[in-house]
Amino acid sequence: MNNSINGFHDFYTILSNERKIGGGIEAETIKLRTGEVFRNPVFTNIDYSGSVFYTIGFMTEDGVCMIVHVNDISSITSPVHKKVAMIRNKYYRAMKVKEKVKYLKRLFKADQGAYTKPFLEEAKLIIEDVGVKPIENDQEIGQELIFKISNKVNKIA
Repeated sequence: MNNSINGFHDFYTILSNERKIGGGIEAETIKLRTGEVFRNPVFTNIDYSGSVFYTIGFMTEDGVCMIVHVNDISSITSPVHKKVAMIRNKYYRAMKVKEKVKYLKRLFKADQGAYTKPFLEEAKLIIEDVGVKPIENDQEIGQELIFKISNKVNKIA
């Protein structure tokens, strides 16, 4: 992660594989043709037909979701693929952390303490993406899971 984005194809690839790779795309600014400038936008969607990209969705620093035509964009400054925990847009970060912790709880409940390899891999990805802090005091997610994941990370490193 922390990779620069070089075009709309990169946006599409990351957004369409978000569950597998985690994170989000945040830019320093996006400037529209009207002159409006939004700081720390996080891109949530990109639509295309054939090989032509036509709209892009993003969340502003104020929590406003916008969909704009690509022709209405003057510039996107420094778009980067980041872990959710590293995103500066507080509205998007809070929304994604809540969404991913909820998903982790459902996974944990479905796995029923078996700690299967696919479960551990997906749980590890989620925990690395949102960080340990949002889940360390959660009563529904066992501390045993966090311990197993952190041990697995230490063994790999």
